[in-house]
Amino acid sequence: MATESTLNTLVPFKKGKQTLERDAGFIQGQMIAPAGTVTDAIVMEVECTISSTGAIGALTLAQRLSVLGLFSASLKQYAGENGAVIFESYQDVSLDKVRLDALRLLEQEVEGLDDATTGLARSYVLGNNQVVFRAYLPTGHIAKVRESVLFTGLSPEQLLDCEFTLKRGEGDPFTTANVGLALGTVKVTFSPGTKKAEARRIGIPPFTRRVVNAESDTITTPQGLVFDLSHEGPLLGTALGILTVKAGGITVTDDPSTPAKVYADFLRKYPSASDAEKTITSHRTPVYLAAPNALTRHFSGAVEAKQKDRTVEWAGRVLYLPLLKHEEILALVEAYAARIEPGRQLLAVNTALYEGMNLDDRLLPYAGITVLLDNEEGFADYPGLFCERNGRAYVHIPEHRQRQVVAKVAEAMRPGQRQFPSGNLRLVRSAVLDEVRWIPGAVTDPSGFRVMSKVRQDATTILRDAAHALRPELAAAF
Repeated sequence: MATESTLNTLVPFKKGKQTLERDAGFIQGQMIAPAGTVTDAIVMEVECTISSTGAIGALTLAQRLSVLGLFSASLKQYAGENGAVIFESYQDVSLDKVRLDALRLLEQEVEGLDDATTGLARSYVLGNNQVVFRAYLPTGHIAKVRESVLFTGLSPEQLLDCEFTLKRGEGDPFTTANVGLALGTVKVTFSPGTKKAEARRIGIPPFTRRVVNAESDTITTPQGLVFDLSHEGPLLGTALGILTVKAGGITVTDDPSTPAKVYADFLRKYPSASDAEKTITSHRTPVYLAAPNALTRHFSGAVEAKQKDRTVEWAGRVLYLPLLKHEEILALVEAYAARIEPGRQLLAVNTALYEGMNLDDRLLPYAGITVLLDNEEGFADYPGLFCERNGRAYVHIPEHRQRQVVAKVAEAMRPGQRQFPSGNLRLVRSAVLDEVRWIPGAVTDPSGFRVMSKVRQDATTILRDAAHALRPELAAAF
């Protein structure tokens, strides 16, 4: 069962209503959301003035969608020293495409799309007419993940590091639909779509990207947690044929399966999918779709799709949470630390561990980060990334936990064990990983702990040094 969005959209950003001539939006420092919340969507309430030469009927759905296509949105978050690390989740994406993303991730339709009173489906009278609609750009909530409320959403601190732009394109879709209509003034009110946060959070927003590979039968998404890989164009009548699809190296679709069977399988696993979400296939052909489930039950890693017989040129589009690099994780923590009070320190921990979520290690990178300040309960309790205001983040393991690990290793390496006469190195590894899992950046490879991360290296060094100080004979066990 999908998790419901609990968006509160009633507190607009302080900049107020903006006139949209070419573009509108926010630079860094202007997107102020209420404290104690995280933002799951940027809400755009668009008010259009339409002049009409007489009584004219409502636009068709295709014409209404072309109105959405007139506008495009971009979202960037700057982090790291001088904003050198940029997370650009949306890159000039038209609102008709943003609508499909919001249907899939938030399960939220554009409000006013079918409204025949003041919305896009209204009829027109002589003179000026007002058309109002609200579109949602996803920044957090993922309805297909059962625990989404625990880890998704951008914190107020992250929003302050963001830049958001809504552009108005050339042309007039109203005049194109009917020469008696003309688009005049456009005004936009932007709001954060928020939910209550149980702790300080650093969230990973969903990204959308085109996926193409000219003159090839195969496309591959970026590494990450993929929720939707689709081919542009309607499912009905698609030329895309038999597919082989692998998610994280695991085959999930194979000969003789087609996109129609991919979609039928999705609906079998998600029979309560809304009618609005089902309309996505009028615009996109499913290649890989994640059905609602617990986070640990989702596939992670790149999704690869191959046509048995190349019948079309790939025009893929993917929705996913990216697998962040070590430097990107440090940049996010340091950007948050730059906004805490002078003299304060923070500890950043993996939200999955903090919230008690049961996750496969390969899913840890997607669970986001929880921040504890030095005047808050729990700050001294856990391993994590330590950072002072305007400082550099580094791996930290409290001394009492270091001593506990050394004690576990001493027991693991105790001589005279019948099953492990030379010591139980697997238990040593387990003791180390129990600490490492708490630290953001512990996993930076799709295979999980099979590849050593910089965080794991640093944590192991700390624990080895602690063993050398307390029990020198144990240091070689790490």
